[in-house]
Amino acid sequence: MLNCDLGENESLEQTEQLLALIDAANIGCGYHAGSPDKTRASIERALKYGVKIGAHPGLALEGGRGQALPTPTEFRDLLEEQIASFQSSAQALGTRASYIKLHGSLYHAVETQPTLAAVYIEFLQQQTPAIATFALAAGQFARMANKAGLCVLQEAFADRAYRPDGSLVPRVEQGAVLPHGEAQSRLKIWFQTGQIPSCCGQPITLSADTLCVHGDSPGALELIHDIRFALKSTK
Repeated sequence: MLNCDLGENESLEQTEQLLALIDAANIGCGYHAGSPDKTRASIERALKYGVKIGAHPGLALEGGRGQALPTPTEFRDLLEEQIASFQSSAQALGTRASYIKLHGSLYHAVETQPTLAAVYIEFLQQQTPAIATFALAAGQFARMANKAGLCVLQEAFADRAYRPDGSLVPRVEQGAVLPHGEAQSRLKIWFQTGQIPSCCGQPITLSADTLCVHGDSPGALELIHDIRFALKSTK
């Protein structure tokens, strides 16, 4: 399954171009980027293309990638507010989010902060009807969420560099976001071998349920086209 982060600051034209090529859309909740109107417009277009929708909540400061993490209480409040806002927009269009994918700093925080991970797991367990989550493939949070009985889709990244331990190279470091050609070459290796080269060249064995391309990455549309072609070739 191919997914994309969107509904943020990209044009609606690009939103639609991306939706025509993907299976699942991680749509911003209008806090770290975009707006409530952009969220609604993105959901509406996702329905047009038959794309599965997921809520993509994030920190409201620094584009969702700030260094200051919320307290457990603040994190719970953030989830309550943003998911309620997203579901309200979705329900007005006759649908609802089928999964949640945390954005930016929050996505990585639940890998390293057990207290925040526990808050997120409890939040997911209390959702009715049940809702799935995306999590870093082979990461700590995916293991915790599976153990808690949640539906977890393990996620790999087409356009981000990996460290040898399977974590992503932080965006503040050079080479964190891969140019189109490098991303394409690395994916070819992964599709053929099941191993993805890390930033140091050391291969990582990686299995995933879904593959992400960021909508704001350079050459995102071209990369998604390449992935679609490669996936068809492997069938």
